[in-house]
Amino acid sequence: MTEDRQFRLAARPEGEIKDSDFELVTESVPEPGEKEFVVEMTHISVDPAMRGWMSDARSYMPPVELGDVMRALAVGRVSTSNQPDYQAGDWVHGAFGVQEFAVSAAAAPTRSRSLIG
Repeated sequence: MTEDRQFRLAARPEGEIKDSDFELVTESVPEPGEKEFVVEMTHISVDPAMRGWMSDARSYMPPVELGDVMRALAVGRVSTSNQPDYQAGDWVHGAFGVQEFAVSAAAAPTRSRSLIG
């Protein structure tokens, strides 16, 4: 059984970010629902904007809620699909978060055939 490791926001950082601000959670890789697909991440972007997303201050995006997967842009390959527009092996990128696998719908990510491979 394949497992998904996720970094979830456990606390709002005060000062420097600490290990205790995150929780590493392992769970089963989800099955895609109707018109969904599963993406296996190969690259996750670590951006300065992530610090603002951890705060509950008003911003251009809503904050990451405590207990949620930390928001991040990522690139990955479709591993399983119930969406005819996305086939296993397609490269995609989107806001998948800091995790190894994510379920997505066609409207969220962008196909990235020219990015890798």
